[in-house]
This record gives sequence, structure tokens and C-alpha cells, in this order.
Amino acid sequence: MSRFQFKQSPFRLIFLLYTVFILLFTVIYALPTMHHGSISFVDLLFLSTSAMSVTGLSTISVVHDLTKVGQVVLFFQIQFGGIGIMAFLGSMMLIFRRKVSLPYQTLMSFDQNQRNLKSVGKLMLFIVGFMVCAETIGFLCFLPLVAPHYDHFRDALFPALFHAGASFTNAGFDLFGGSLVSFSHQPLFLFLTSVLIFLGVMGFPVVMELLTKGKRKLSLYTKVNLTVHMILIMIGFVVFLCVDLWHVRGDYSVTERITNSLFFSITSRNAGMTTLDLNLLSFPSLLIMMSLMFIGGAPSSCGGGIRTTTFAVVIMKIWSIIRGKSDVQMAKKSLYEEDVNKALLVFFSFAGLFLFSLFSLSIIEGSHIRQLAFEIMSALSTTGLSLGGTASLTTFSKIWLCVLMVVGRLGIVVLIYSFVDTKPSSVKYAKESMIVG
Repeated sequence: MSRFQFKQSPFRLIFLLYTVFILLFTVIYALPTMHHGSISFVDLLFLSTSAMSVTGLSTISVVHDLTKVGQVVLFFQIQFGGIGIMAFLGSMMLIFRRKVSLPYQTLMSFDQNQRNLKSVGKLMLFIVGFMVCAETIGFLCFLPLVAPHYDHFRDALFPALFHAGASFTNAGFDLFGGSLVSFSHQPLFLFLTSVLIFLGVMGFPVVMELLTKGKRKLSLYTKVNLTVHMILIMIGFVVFLCVDLWHVRGDYSVTERITNSLFFSITSRNAGMTTLDLNLLSFPSLLIMMSLMFIGGAPSSCGGGIRTTTFAVVIMKIWSIIRGKSDVQMAKKSLYEEDVNKALLVFFSFAGLFLFSLFSLSIIEGSHIRQLAFEIMSALSTTGLSLGGTASLTTFSKIWLCVLMVVGRLGIVVLIYSFVDTKPSSVKYAKESMIVG
């Protein structure tokens, strides 16, 4: 590949890199030392894709079907996928003081949705350092809470570390069996898990700015992200508490109902962990859960979905149209038209891909439409929550969900511009009014 092509096709190269690493880990999982019994190639591919995209959906049991070695490989893959391939490789080059070329910096900036090439190297190092610190602290906090569930203290070491990594990267995998059902009556455990999930989905540039801002004012990007995060968490918390957990779960104390509601509001944004069978939830709760999946986390985070800033820009665009304003304003700032257009592209492309997938797979599967819609949204938003229908899907549907997980992790824009070449045209046509509405 020529240097010119490298510069012109960063989206295509990132898409190719993720595909190569998914296939590489699939081959690793196929080794006899990685799993028990016989597992089909499609199921191993599904596992590898789910780990690289930090989704958490699986057609096999991670606890029973993978060996200890396989679980260790899975742990490292979700770390790799959580912070992004380019962030991991770029930070390693910087740590070992290797010169990072301009094309490589460009790839890192595209991978993390950054425009400023000057600060992208610093961000890469911060991401890795922050991940290590957050997961280490999480491991130390989880260990005394996890240990009583095992016969020997040493048996709890790796599950506690794995849970810290899966929580921060929003991967959704667990080594407890049945997700976090056995911890549903432990408010402290759920609160700590929620904090770690939120740190992973808040956005690395946001965390970096909060830690280094000093007396400087917060950027618009950080303000919008924090505002949207808080609003969505509160909406989810109130809905889950009032609709289901306050009335249905009679075996929960008041504190347990509150912490479980908060946990569900946060885990629905991309973490994919649960403290009860989701089939027990009412349709309004599942609808809110799918809406939270759709929005997802912040750009340049471990989360998926359309991203918080995209959602905020679309809402403000609608508000600007209602008020008759030509530009979109947020916090007394006007947004660039190209950013607004990108947000609209992401929003409608994401929604369109979801509807197209639901239409196509409903013809093939013929299963319950609610269950199928939930699985598709979970895969596309890289959340990992499930109503239990993933393992029973056909081979085609599993492969299609793999594609959705990759698209959800990289972002819909990467998919579009991986296959569509943008060629600006100087041709302009006469304008004409169109009756709408």
C-alpha cells in the first residue's frame, strides 16, 4: 500500500485491522488448550468479535466452555478492544520511545475521534495509564467482596481482576456464571461496578480534561458529555425504579432497589451486565433499556451506540429548527455545519441499519420480534445484554451480528467511508422549494 493510499484511506485501514485481529484471536481460541469439547468456528468467531468490540454477547459459556488459559486470553482481548487497537499500539510505541509517523498519528486520531494530531500521542498514553490505574483500584475493591463466593482466597483473584477489566471496558463478560445475579443483594459491589463502568464510558478526553484543567473552563465537548450522561442516568434510574424494581422485586430492600435501579441505568449504556433475568422486566423498561443502548457512551470511550454528543447535537438541531434558527447553538456556541451533518448521518444510518437488520433477520429467524430486536440493538450498540436468544440463532444471523458488533465498535462513519469515496463536486444546481410535512 502506498503512502498516498495510506493517507487517503484511514477508515478502510482501521476496519481492516480490526477484522485481522478478530480472525487472529478466533484462530487462537480454536487451539485445544483454549476450550473444552468441540466448539464450531462460527461460535469462536462470534466470541472473538464480541470481545474485540467489547460487547459481551456470547453463544457459548465463558465459564464452562473456556479453559483458564482461554479466559486469560479473553481478558487481554477485551483490554485490547476496549481502548482501541490504534490506542494500544500507539501507546506502546510511545512508551518504548519509537517515533510515531504522521500517517500513524492520523490513524490514531481517526480511531479515537480526535482532530488535533498534536495531542493525540498524549491522549494515547493517558488512556493506557488510566485503564491500568482504574482496573487495579477496581480489582483491590472487588477482591474482598468476591472472595466469600469462593472456597479459597486464591480462587477469587482472577475473577475479581476479570470483573474489573470487564466493567471498565464495558465488555459484559463474567466468570461468575449468570452475570451478576449472585451479587444482586450486595449494594456496595453494584455501586463500585457502576462507577467503573461509568469511568469507561465517560470518554477518555473528558476524564483527561477534568484531571488536568486547573483553572481553565471546561470545553464544550466535556460540558455536553457530562450533561447528557447525568440526564440519561437519572431518566434510566427513575424508570427502572418506578416501573419494575420498586414493585416487582419484593425480596429487595430499599437500598438494594435503589442500587439495582442505578446499576441498570448505567449498565444499559453499554456494559451488558445484569442482576436478574431481563425477561422479568416489563416492556417499558426494555424499551428504555434499548433507548439507552442506542445512545450509548461518549466518543473516544469504551462505549458504543451513536454516542452522547451525537444525540445532543441531533436534539439541538431539532430545537433550532423549531425556533427558526439557521445554526445549531449549544452553551452559547455555534456548531460547525459539518459536525451537525455528521451527527445526522450517524443517527439515521444507525437507526436505518438497525431496522434493516431487524427486517432481514426476522424473515430468517421467525422468532419473537421483541427478543430479536433486543439482540440486534445489543449487538449494534456493543452492549451485550440479552434476552437469551443469541445462542439459538442461525449461522447467518450470528455472522450478521458479528458485523453489527464491529460496526458498533468502530462507528457507523468508519463503515460508510471504508467503502464510499468522498469526491467534492463544484457543480451547483438551481434551488427549488419542496412541500414537506
